Amino acid sequence: MVDGPSLEAFVAVARRGSVVGAAQHLGRAQPSVSARLAALEAAWKTKLFRRQARGMALTPEGAKLLALAEAALQSLAAVDRAAGRSPVDEGELRVGAGDALGREILPRALAALRRERPALAVRLLEGPTPTLIDALRSGDVDVALVTGEAAAEPTRGVELTALLSSPIDLLLGRGTAAPRPAGLAGMAGLPIVSLQRGSGFRRHLETAFSQAGVPFQPAIEVGNLSLVRRFVAAGLGVAPVPAIAFRRGERMPGVDRRTIRGIQPIHYAAALRSGVPPVAAVVRLLELIK
Repeated sequence: MVDGPSLEAFVAVARRGSVVGAAQHLGRAQPSVSARLAALEAAWKTKLFRRQARGMALTPEGAKLLALAEAALQSLAAVDRAAGRSPVDEGELRVGAGDALGREILPRALAALRRERPALAVRLLEGPTPTLIDALRSGDVDVALVTGEAAAEPTRGVELTALLSSPIDLLLGRGTAAPRPAGLAGMAGLPIVSLQRGSGFRRHLETAFSQAGVPFQPAIEVGNLSLVRRFVAAGLGVAPVPAIAFRRGERMPGVDRRTIRGIQPIHYAAALRSGVPPVAAVVRLLELIK
């Protein structure tokens, strides 16, 4: 019987063209990958690769078996997902995150993590909290970094751990007068640039405005915080944003940044599948974010 790690080694060498590249991708030692290939060739009684000056090339027999090997690995991954297990090994980290954490906090944490683990492959899924929770439940990501509002929604099969909080800042076009008073009441009637419906931060703002008795009627709705900043710079409105989305002291041409009162900090959490121990890379990533 052929085992999953041997199939992974075969596919990785075929796709990357060398044992060195496959070992780096899989996070394994080169002798281990070579031994897996030798075991496959012995079991299948066929030569899978030809050694060339610049790596490894599939033989006709190897090329014929590659699609079957990839299909077998996909089937094994589907079985693991159905059983609630992560199908990846320690050589890959799959992270789901929203726009606010994905702009500054997550890249810095991932950079530090990859300095510690240079061979670690990272896969990022970006989206709103409901999408990320669904991806976590289906086994498509190992950890989802979501807004704290997820705690108020059905969390079957998901465990949430508090991660960090962020105050809310106000972005204004350069030369635009800050609202008086510097709170939600002062924003009544001002054109607001906001994220589209469905984002956790949008819901956070809607709740804050509703509690303050101030109508929340954005003049402009866009898909991410980078566009929010650009539309503010173009003079199309003002925008409450999570402070952590923009580095302190970051140069933002055409944009001023102010503190705004009346909106509670927004909380972020790490979501993991219940009963599934996180891989070491996830544990370390959360340490670096905190």
